[in-house]
Parts: sequence; structure tokens; C-alpha cells
Amino acid sequence: MTSAETNRRAGGRAARILAVFAEQESATAEEISASTGIPPSAVYRHLTAFVEIGLVHQGRTRGRYCAGSLTVQMAENYRREVLNQGGVRARLRRLASDTDELAAFLIARDNDVLCIEAAEGTRVIRCSFSPGLSKPLTFGASAQALLAHLPGDRVARAAAAHGLTTAQAEKLDSDLRRVRDQGFAVSVGQVDPGVWGVSVPVLGRNRDLVGVVSTMAPDFRVRARRESLITLTHAAAQDISRLEAHT
Repeated sequence: MTSAETNRRAGGRAARILAVFAEQESATAEEISASTGIPPSAVYRHLTAFVEIGLVHQGRTRGRYCAGSLTVQMAENYRREVLNQGGVRARLRRLASDTDELAAFLIARDNDVLCIEAAEGTRVIRCSFSPGLSKPLTFGASAQALLAHLPGDRVARAAAAHGLTTAQAEKLDSDLRRVRDQGFAVSVGQVDPGVWGVSVPVLGRNRDLVGVVSTMAPDFRVRARRESLITLTHAAAQDISRLEAHT
């Protein structure tokens, strides 16, 4: 076998191993070997190299691996580019203009809520969400709109990761049932004191969760126009869902 053929073979194996982490949150070397057909010894060699450069991370459970910081950042950059090309940024700006408040697009990343894009209205608001920043995937409108459309085991992992008590986990489950029934989540002061938020899920072509659109404003500015803000945010989420369905 020539050196060029050897390199192509190694590159193909590396790609197949990394592709596993696009489909699964974590895997052992043996599981990767079984799903790819690559010998365990070769899988271990690749994983060792991937860990060193940040493509793969060793999980909390011994012997399990998950996507590393570099892989996650690459995925976020890809998503940001796709969102920009799909007109999401323009739609957020329109929502911010219609409401005069902060509009944001957020996704679930591991056990956190990550802000991908945001557009400010004419009114100033201080809150924890701006592009690139994340908060725990537990309470708050954005987190709950995401969790309501994620599998139960994912919800349980987020609750455990952030140390929720049994009572808090039960309340979260109750809140998520309500969010699923009404189609959006609303919260006041759960992430930032005095900040009201509404979040509506964005669903892709196969009705899979893509992210959420959120509007955030100081609670004192919301009371007289709560229903209007919910309606405008819902319309933006529907528009972005249609964009996602055609990408």
C-alpha cells in the first residue's frame, strides 16, 4: 500500500469515528469499533490523538468519550453560518424592531442553553444572554422551551448535571408538560432578576427541535403588552421554522 493510500485510509477512519459523535452524545471505543467496523486498537489510537487536540473529550464515566470543545465550536460556527444564510438574523432583527426589545435565537448544547444570535430593540435591557454565552438548561423560558421538546433522558441528565433536588426535578417536569400544551414558555426573574421572557420552539423539516426564539424585556415594560409580545415571538418562530424546513 502506498503512503497516499495509507493516508486516505487513515483519513477515512478518522472521519467515520468523528461521525459517531454526530449521532451519539457519547460512546466507548468498543461501541465505535462495532458501529464502524474499525479495529478497537485503531479506534483507540485515533481517540488518543483526538483528545490531545480537543476534537474528543473523555467523559465522566470511565471509558466513554464525547465531542470535544473544538468539535463543538466547529458545529456552532457551522450552525451560525447556516442561520445567517437562512435569514434568521434578519428575522430576529425584525422581531426586535416590532417589539423594541431583545430578540434571541438559542439552542441546547450539552446541559446548557447557548445563545447563537441576538438582536437588540431600541430599549436597553441587561440580561445574561448574548451571542456565545450560555446558562444552565433547567429553569427560565428558553431552557424550558428547549427541554419540553427533548427526550426524557436528556431532561434527566440536565437536571442531574445542575444538581436539582427531587422536588425541583418534579416541578420542572410539571412545567414542561404545561409548556408542551401551550406551545411556548414564559418566565419572570428565573435567569435574571426582573427580566421577563417568552420562548417559542423552532422545528425543522422532520419536526425535530432546532432551537428557540426568545423575546426578553424588563417585567415592568411587559405587563400591558404581554399577549402582543407572545404573538410576535410565535410568528417569528414559525417563520424561522419554515426557513429551516427548506434548508
